[in-house]
Amino acid sequence: MAPALIDDAGEYAGAIDATRVTQFLATQNWTIQSDMGYAQVWSEPGNVGELVRRILIPRDTALDDYDLRLSQALARISDTYAWSIQHLAEQIAAVSADLFFVRVDQHMSDGTIPLRQASTLLENIDDMIRSAALTTANPLSTGRGRIPTLVNDFLNDDVRMGHTKRGSFIITVAARLDAPEAQPERTAEPTAEPEDAAPASFTRQVMTTLARSLEVTKQVAEHSAAAPDLDDAIASGMRLPIVKALQSMGAGEGLRSLDMSFEWAPVERQTAPVSSKIEMTRETVKLLDVVSERLVRKDPPKQVTITGPVVELRRGTETHDHEGVGEIVVRADVANVWRKVIVALAGDDYDVAIEAHREKYPLTVTGVLDKPGRSWVLQQPSIDRSFYDFRNNSRP
Repeated sequence: MAPALIDDAGEYAGAIDATRVTQFLATQNWTIQSDMGYAQVWSEPGNVGELVRRILIPRDTALDDYDLRLSQALARISDTYAWSIQHLAEQIAAVSADLFFVRVDQHMSDGTIPLRQASTLLENIDDMIRSAALTTANPLSTGRGRIPTLVNDFLNDDVRMGHTKRGSFIITVAARLDAPEAQPERTAEPTAEPEDAAPASFTRQVMTTLARSLEVTKQVAEHSAAAPDLDDAIASGMRLPIVKALQSMGAGEGLRSLDMSFEWAPVERQTAPVSSKIEMTRETVKLLDVVSERLVRKDPPKQVTITGPVVELRRGTETHDHEGVGEIVVRADVANVWRKVIVALAGDDYDVAIEAHREKYPLTVTGVLDKPGRSWVLQQPSIDRSFYDFRNNSRP
């Protein structure tokens, strides 16, 4: 076995435990030959008459050579299937998690993208998954208001970013599924499978909604013959936050396409007929402007009230003749997530914002919250001056 293969396996040994490895082997019809407690010997299926490969899987993490043995096992499994270690790691993760890959195919002279683009890309992916989760929890959800506990727990606990693939900028998102319940041992005469399969887990439902939403959005943008009308597209999960996220992701200079794909964990059957690969070319991304406008007309933004500290003054200078004009940035709770919201102010309102920034007290502003590009913006703002007036009237 090539030492380089073991070295590559060592990069993943810290992120993949033996339990996940044995789950993967079990789904590939490997069998346990012996269990010594601290380690197990597994054998591949193999064909009759052929040499059967056996692999030692360490189980006791207290072993001094646990990482080395696990790296060797990963390398042997990788060699068995003629896979790269990276591909094997993805397959092992897929056993207990649905995987979502996002590949930004754009011109990169040195193989990198700007840090701000990478940060925005992660935020866009978070927006898409949040929208799919809200739609799954409540198909009539507009995405506004407080996030249900079920959705919040899913976003906080079950969604993880995996290893970034080499060779291109690809983000891997793992949505973890609950471990399946232990099945009773089969009798000599197996009973028939129940007609009604167990309902899909919330994680599987969310990722299926996301896949369906991306597929429908592509069809609507490209005016495909299979594209549903707007109401049916919305019923299938297409939402404004997903469309805007795709627009933002596709705004990178030199973009050729956005490639998004799914790998469904074998621990749970995927019965929904959804595409596992969705590709949006630069031309398709440009067509999303029309889709976004149609969704805005269908569900126009509503007024909201945000409260938070003024963390930035972007333009203008402090004046006392009420002629100050500028933008401020308020850090506020937006749909149960802290966001930086840009607010354009003038005159007395801008003076109030300057004082709030200087004195470090929260500012309350009402307006129409929107995200036209990469930033949250509060349009048609109106400042609540009650606290400001109270402070001024209370001064001697």
